[in-house]
Amino acid sequence: MTDPVPLTGRQASRLITVLRHGRDLDVAATELGIDVRAVWARARTDTRLAIALAGRDPDVPEERGHTLRADYLRLLALGLSPGRAELTLGISGAGAWRGDDPTFAAACDAVSAASPPCGASRVIRLTPQRVAQFLGELSRAGTTFIAAAAAIGVSSAAIYQRRGRDAEFATAMDDAQASARQATPSRPS
Repeated sequence: MTDPVPLTGRQASRLITVLRHGRDLDVAATELGIDVRAVWARARTDTRLAIALAGRDPDVPEERGHTLRADYLRLLALGLSPGRAELTLGISGAGAWRGDDPTFAAACDAVSAASPPCGASRVIRLTPQRVAQFLGELSRAGTTFIAAAAAIGVSSAAIYQRRGRDAEFATAMDDAQASARQATPSRPS
């Protein structure tokens, strides 16, 4: 048996549109001239297609949250710690998801228990150079706290911990954020 011809982005988009309108996958694939095996192969890496195959509309805003949770679980399954998974996704507060949703918390625990053990990882320290880089990022207009932390390769939790124990650092953060707000052009009324 030969491998199917891979789905192009355009074919995937057309298929998603047809699926969103309630068509059966087999019928839609036949009408579009697509090998169903190619659909399954593409769904491994095409999140929108996977959501459409699950019978949901991939373009509704709620799907962003579902996608982030799925990506978070995938990273835990690969052996990343919760903090590194958050850093990788550029988010913070995934722990709140656990507190708000006992089923998600159980899924996180199960995935973490089944994942390979974390190897020894080097802790990225907030050296004076990294602090300067962080404050520089934070002072740029439009840069979020999470993005500034990710830009220097540390978790937002590490920044919060440092802020809580270092008053000078907290003041420098506040100054950097104020500088960013001043640099942002105000909108006309």
